[in-house]
Amino acid sequence: MEKGTLDRRIFTDADIYQEELEKVFGLAWLMVSHESLIPNPNDFFLSYMGEDPVIVTRDSKGEVHVFLNMCRHRGNRVVRADDGNAKNFMCTYHGWTFSNEGKLVSVPGLQEAYYGELDVENLGLVEARVDIYAGIIFACWADDAPTLEAYLGDARYYLDTSFNRRDGGQQAYGPQKWTEPVNWKTPVDNCSDNYHLPVTHLATSLAMGQFGRRSQTAFSTHKALFGSTSKHLHVNGHGLTLRIYEEGQQVQPRFGNGRTPKNNHVFQQFYESIQPELERRLGKFRANRFSLANHTLFPNGVLGFRLALPRGPLKTEFWHFVLVDKDAPDEVRRATIVGYGNNNGITGLMEQDDQDNWIQMTQSGLSPKGRKIPSNLSMGKGRWTNTDPRFPGIVSDGYISENNQRNFYSRWQEFMNAGSWKDIPVAPITANFEGTASMRS
Repeated sequence: MEKGTLDRRIFTDADIYQEELEKVFGLAWLMVSHESLIPNPNDFFLSYMGEDPVIVTRDSKGEVHVFLNMCRHRGNRVVRADDGNAKNFMCTYHGWTFSNEGKLVSVPGLQEAYYGELDVENLGLVEARVDIYAGIIFACWADDAPTLEAYLGDARYYLDTSFNRRDGGQQAYGPQKWTEPVNWKTPVDNCSDNYHLPVTHLATSLAMGQFGRRSQTAFSTHKALFGSTSKHLHVNGHGLTLRIYEEGQQVQPRFGNGRTPKNNHVFQQFYESIQPELERRLGKFRANRFSLANHTLFPNGVLGFRLALPRGPLKTEFWHFVLVDKDAPDEVRRATIVGYGNNNGITGLMEQDDQDNWIQMTQSGLSPKGRKIPSNLSMGKGRWTNTDPRFPGIVSDGYISENNQRNFYSRWQEFMNAGSWKDIPVAPITANFEGTASMRS
């Protein structure tokens, strides 16, 4: 990435893809679920870590576990329902049964067939490391990985403003699931790309205006984007963009996520009512001067709590969740769910725009001539600064830049070249976390 170019084969090559599953998804901390999806003892929810199916469960004591969904006998999946409540999971092949703490608790013929010689103690479900940030459950296979707090690093300074701003937490709705014929890295790349908005989403923006939703006029032209004071920044593989507000200007919920001229007063009243809480939890600067916009969590978290799950070099399964404050008024809750869906859900207008680009971006690595020509990511190369202490991380000089994309692929390369976490650098935490919000609160 030093030259700002990228080999297109990383989007199409089957061997590279298999290496990704081992070295990226096998080492990184991955979002797998949300605490609100398993609120009660013995609840479970099925998810994935890369292509590995996993069971996310809360045991009878309230502890959260993530297990590989694979019987230790012949490899059959022990849970097939998407979610539910169960103390034990029985494999439907031979009846081996595991507790929701992962222990092998029953084997038919343990004495008669195995003569009591089966190593039951060491044949429980394979368990991943688990940690939780603001209700989002992360899991990791690597024993030598840093803590989740260190993995998120200074990115949490910004993530808090969306995920960790309320005492009561958030409720996850979803997921909607669908597949797209694209490489999983293309939507991650796109999440820091606001350069495409006036071109790719012009028709969608106009259509939104026709249905009573204000088009995003502040970002509807290249001139407005190039002159924006908003921020484009990167931390430990995580790409973030921020909308900046002037002193005294009120942070606004995004129109594209359910807020319309018709319901604006309801959103406004709700936001004004929670402002003292936001300032207490985040400090006045984070609560009042910026909001989190498009962002990714390395490797495959896109636009909030949404997952781009790898299903081959030319296929991605999307899981679309919406997070809403638990105490939000019903009208705000419903509008937010619908608004996010209209933008980026399975029938989302912007999702359709983007998918068309991602398909062609992926397929460019398949044609005999196209795959020999590198992708160009040179925009803003060498132009970044950390001179503003209020914004930790690698901050681009301009809002429109490909610094985040270059840094994402550089981070991907670090993982692909690593033998273990000792070969992967982690930036130290430098942010001043004003307010009371912590990792788990």
